[in-house]
Amino acid sequence: MRRSEWCKRGHWGVGRNTSLNHSLRHTLARTLANTLALALVLSALWLPVLAPDNATAQAGNATVSSGEIVSAALDLTCQAYQVIGICLWMTCTLYTCEFDYSIRAEHYIPEVVVSAYPFIGNSSWPASNGIGTRTRFAEEGGASDEGGATQREQALKFKNADVIGSPGVLDYWVLAAASTQSVPFCSPLTYPMTPYFVSSFDPAWRDPVVETALSLANAFNRVGRGAATFAGLYPRIGFVNQSHDYKSALVAAIRALDIVTQDRQPHVYLPLDAYNTPAQGQWSPRGRTSALFQQLTPSLQSCRVLPDIDDTLYPHDPYRGRLNQVRGNAWQVWRPYRCCEPAGAVLILTL
Repeated sequence: MRRSEWCKRGHWGVGRNTSLNHSLRHTLARTLANTLALALVLSALWLPVLAPDNATAQAGNATVSSGEIVSAALDLTCQAYQVIGICLWMTCTLYTCEFDYSIRAEHYIPEVVVSAYPFIGNSSWPASNGIGTRTRFAEEGGASDEGGATQREQALKFKNADVIGSPGVLDYWVLAAASTQSVPFCSPLTYPMTPYFVSSFDPAWRDPVVETALSLANAFNRVGRGAATFAGLYPRIGFVNQSHDYKSALVAAIRALDIVTQDRQPHVYLPLDAYNTPAQGQWSPRGRTSALFQQLTPSLQSCRVLPDIDDTLYPHDPYRGRLNQVRGNAWQVWRPYRCCEPAGAVLILTL
């Protein structure tokens, strides 16, 4: 196939005890239960609106509905909520200064859904298919291995990739609004159904020349696990020199995520922190290295760091059950946030 065709294709006084007592633990547990219950109720009300399509899992044609994504976003194992310390605040007047504290917590938030798929308008999340359309530089579908008679053609695959705000992040905006000094919940960076990256709108996704300098500077950056290398991270384009369909989809997804988690990249995209307003007591995630992936298609899986298996010495293919060649793969991406609710005018110390 010619290259030209592919390119289209409480206060604190002195001596106050700072440890959590039984009463505080009880308050924390009760508040957490109430806020989660509120999120569950709102999600239940939202599901009929977000779930017009049914999931299917046959012949590589598995899909996921928006309602299922919202449900998956309530996974407490993925959320991994934990109290990690306290924040010390100070409020001063003309004659005196008062000190107060609030609980500091860490938890993960499902920010975006990342999809990697062969044909434009045919991803495994149908509700997002209307966001990406054919353009002048992306007129055709995208699969580059059809009829590959040689090993070279079979090894080179092309994947479109989208990074869209997860509908499940709405639950965490609700939790953040109900956040208290005893049980804080962090404010997300992302918004539901917001397109942060759509490869069909990005000419550089089909042109490796744009990232030539970056590729040379990051020649040893790879996507893999242990001794198993799936492909290089750079250039961050849709063409992947990898014959395994799941592995090539994962590489494309990680490349797209790498773009949106940074600023000033040579691509057409919206950074995940584009609408972020820095605030005291909020520590938002940076980069993609701390991200957890929750597989949505072809089947729902628990959150994990990907890739998760070094298959170098496996007698069989451990990734076979994750193949979804027709519709491609989709993951909900969670990143860790740290925060504490304001309890004074100035944050002076974290413990």
